[in-house]
Amino acid sequence: MTNLLFVRQYGEFTMKSVGCILGATIVFLCAFPVAGDGPRPSNRDRDALIALENEWLKNEHNAAELEHILAADFLHPVVTGDVLNKAQHIKFSSSHVSPPDVTRHFEGLQVRVYGDVGVVNGLVVTTNKDGSKAGKTVFTDVFVYREGRWQAINAQENAVQSSEH
Repeated sequence: MTNLLFVRQYGEFTMKSVGCILGATIVFLCAFPVAGDGPRPSNRDRDALIALENEWLKNEHNAAELEHILAADFLHPVVTGDVLNKAQHIKFSSSHVSPPDVTRHFEGLQVRVYGDVGVVNGLVVTTNKDGSKAGKTVFTDVFVYREGRWQAINAQENAVQSSEH
């Protein structure tokens, strides 16, 4: 009887110990990020997001580049009330090319990074060949850091209306 009691108590002790060790191991492993997803210096993230915004603006009608810039779960609410997914956005963007006599550039970019999420706000200014401003669009783009790189998950823009009426 004493041996049975010892085995029963020893068995419970062993199961409790295994459970504690397993639980501690899981907590320990979850505390460390996956390789390539570790801490990134803030300025590095800011610079990477600005570079990605510039690539996006430069290649806004290039389907192959957009495939790389936009995440699989990318969404783009548009003025019609529709929300375009990645494929719809790429199809629309690559088939509605801007006139060749206009250029676009950013003004007032503001970049905020919250861990693996980045938010970029700013203006896209469209300029005619003669240098006159043809329009402004205010935008918000949201990015996530996945698989070792930043990817756009959301974009929204609105035409800026002149305050002079």
